[in-house]
Amino acid sequence: MNTLFDYYVMLNYIIYNFFLRHEKVELDARLTSHLLTSLLLSLPLSTIHGFMCKFSPEFKLASRQCDRWVYAIPLFVAMLLNYLILYRNGRYKEEFMELDKTSDTEEFVKRKRNTKIFMIALVVIQVISVIHWELRE
Repeated sequence: MNTLFDYYVMLNYIIYNFFLRHEKVELDARLTSHLLTSLLLSLPLSTIHGFMCKFSPEFKLASRQCDRWVYAIPLFVAMLLNYLILYRNGRYKEEFMELDKTSDTEEFVKRKRNTKIFMIALVVIQVISVIHWELRE
């Protein structure tokens, strides 16, 4: 049951429920969840790109030609895939209702904890890498 898709749905579910509690509007929570999940899924690509630019001068020269699109294209691809996989035709409602039914199980609690650790780790790694790059230059 712990497939990559399950963690992907759990990531959307956690962000969706957080914003649904605070915004009280389903459309805003859905849109915010869609955008933030896409951003979280594209963060590792920007980190990899940064490391490649640091250690490979040829890669840095090649990526300078399309500098403004280097971060936008992975984000747009993540947004498109997120929409097609989960949010099109309201599939997210079915998946989230299924998660609500199993919310009292130990497996759900473990998966939710692991997903939160994943989210925090992504943000921390991104912040550390940005600070590191800025201090070196």
